[in-house]
Amino acid sequence: MRSINFNLTFLLLSLLFFLHCEKDDICITSIQESPDLVILLLNESEGTRQIPPGFRIRPIGTEKQLIQRTGDSLPLPLKLSESNTQFEFITNTGSPDENIDTLQINYQRIDQFINGACGYRANFILDKAAPIFLLNAGNNWIKGAVILKDTISDETTAHLGILY
Repeated sequence: MRSINFNLTFLLLSLLFFLHCEKDDICITSIQESPDLVILLLNESEGTRQIPPGFRIRPIGTEKQLIQRTGDSLPLPLKLSESNTQFEFITNTGSPDENIDTLQINYQRIDQFINGACGYRANFILDKAAPIFLLNAGNNWIKGAVILKDTISDETTAHLGILY
């Protein structure tokens, strides 16, 4: 009799324990982190998409240069804690004709809750009035910008075209 009561009590407690537990949240690897801004460099005079000679991009406040893709679109990481990010766009790197334009890219951040394991993911919306602001005056090689897609929620298409 004791054995039956013990087994029954153990079974009920085990059943309550397992029914009360919640399923673990798992962050699926296919969920993308906060996306980068994808830019195209557009040669205004020729009407083509091409990267200028000796072109490099450097985030302000660091000597680290961003990794460049071999194609015509370039990803730029945006700051999550601010509403703008600044970059140096450099042409003719290392030559006497080196030209540096400092751009500020303006945007709004919208956070999207994924789940408990993944947390939040930031999406961005480019400022329609002034998506870029040229910070240095002088011999500017950048002429302006064109918004190609104002919402930055993925990296499949370009968001901003930089005219030069």
